[in-house]
Amino acid sequence: MDKYAHYSQEDLISEIERLKKEQSESDSTASSNKMMVNMIVLRKTISDVLSLLLSNNDEAVIDKALLHILHFFDVERVYIGIFDEQSSIVDFTHEVTSDGIVSMREDLLRQLSKDDIPWWIEQIQAGKDIIIYDTAKMPAVAAAEQRLLKLQDILSLLVLPVSSEGKVYGFIGLDSVIKYIKWNALDIENLRILADIVSIAIEREHAQHIMEHSANLMLKSEAKFRIIFEKLSLGVELYDIDGTLLDLNDADLKIFGTTRESAVGVNMFRNPNIPEWVNHKLRNGEDVTFTLNYNFHSVKDIRYYATIIEDNEKHLQVKGITLKDFQNKIFGYLYIVFDDTENYHKAEERRERENELIRIKEADKLKSAFLANMSHEIRTPLNAIVGFSDIVAETPDENERKEYLEIIHKNNDLLLHLIDDILDFSKIESGTLNYHITETDIKEICGEVYLANLLKMKPDVKLIFDKEQPSIRLKTDPQRIMQVVSNFVNNAIKFTEKGSITISYKQEGKNLRVSVQDTGIGISEKDRMRIFERFIKINEFKQGTGLGLTISKTIIESLNGTIGVDSVKGSGSTFWFTLPL
Repeated sequence: MDKYAHYSQEDLISEIERLKKEQSESDSTASSNKMMVNMIVLRKTISDVLSLLLSNNDEAVIDKALLHILHFFDVERVYIGIFDEQSSIVDFTHEVTSDGIVSMREDLLRQLSKDDIPWWIEQIQAGKDIIIYDTAKMPAVAAAEQRLLKLQDILSLLVLPVSSEGKVYGFIGLDSVIKYIKWNALDIENLRILADIVSIAIEREHAQHIMEHSANLMLKSEAKFRIIFEKLSLGVELYDIDGTLLDLNDADLKIFGTTRESAVGVNMFRNPNIPEWVNHKLRNGEDVTFTLNYNFHSVKDIRYYATIIEDNEKHLQVKGITLKDFQNKIFGYLYIVFDDTENYHKAEERRERENELIRIKEADKLKSAFLANMSHEIRTPLNAIVGFSDIVAETPDENERKEYLEIIHKNNDLLLHLIDDILDFSKIESGTLNYHITETDIKEICGEVYLANLLKMKPDVKLIFDKEQPSIRLKTDPQRIMQVVSNFVNNAIKFTEKGSITISYKQEGKNLRVSVQDTGIGISEKDRMRIFERFIKINEFKQGTGLGLTISKTIIESLNGTIGVDSVKGSGSTFWFTLPL
């Protein structure tokens, strides 16, 4: 019935290590998450109980601490019993219950003699834990205790001795009324840690009743807290009223990679890592809880203390507590520190994996959209070429044949241009698009584009280029710049039915500005925001922009330039780019 009742402290620690090892070997994500949640909740409970007991002086402080323990273990009742050796009685001095559970402390559990619960008292005074999974299966020697537990509808319970200076003076217990609980070694050790902390508050309460406002007993009580802190995995730092570090535990020394000789005497208010708002709140008597990215470089720079930590920073969870006397006057400060660096990095890795999955999904969407648009763009000129080729073969009229051949030739050029764009785009995506920088005259480039496109113009559209403009020379890739200007002109031809298309350039400060202005359909503000994306259609009855503008944007930005468009719907557009001279 009682697997852990006769375990020593060392046996319990070994059992906990064995459970942790089994949990690690199981490689279960759910199990690991449960252990991590348990550790985090325990840490918060310890921190809350410490904060409550150290910073609160009202009479109900122990009951408030017991409520934290009740919520942590998810039981229905938590209580403390104290022995009075002179009168041979045990008194349940404190008890808290969950909602809906009736307390019977005043009716059943006040001033019990050793004859009322002999087995219980014998076990506790011998320093043994009472671990009961099912009160219906208690040993015959505990019949009196079993009847008392049955009156309170208790199914399972866990009770640990509370001692001071090696002498047992009472106990702390957990009762489960709603469900049976299989208490394990981790439960026992967690309750023992919390019981040690609460026991100091019990002693302090007792000392207060004996000698109110006794400074010596207060100091003794706080000193015992420091002894308890040495057992904790949390870092603990104790400061005086001026902020001078008086003591810290081994866990804190490990977190900050320092020695007690180096750390004791530093001033908390001069720590370069602590925000000023934290110091301000503590000086005003307010407790604070905050996350701290602790930078060790800043510590070394001002020689705040010596440390062997080589990492740039650690990610800490910190609670600052003001220590106050009975007149509510601050007499010191306490820092409780938890090193959350490992969890922080795991969370960062998890976020990075999630972001990578999002990027992969977005890339898949873009690829699917690209393939769909590309197949549509290729199919359009192919259909025209195939269709009119069949018609040409069957058309006797020479004028009609000439008209159909022009359509075929136009779509041949369109298809060839599209394939060139796709090849360039593939090079851009793979990072293999090469640039050849040479001394270049922008006048020659614009003149070549002008001559190449003269014959492509529609009857009512005039292509304009001022050949008398002065030359402007710069170092760039002439082939790529010609490709961009040609893309601008080709798009202007698509969307301009009458008027003009003007190629121009000029010097603006230390930059060259090249533009292609048309009198076409113009672009709405919504479409201007995405005009340099792939295969954008700004008119459902005309061909889309394909890949040309996307490639142009990549080329210009790779050459340290900027690219853009100025347009008003229905009033034409001006595509432009600038390059440094």
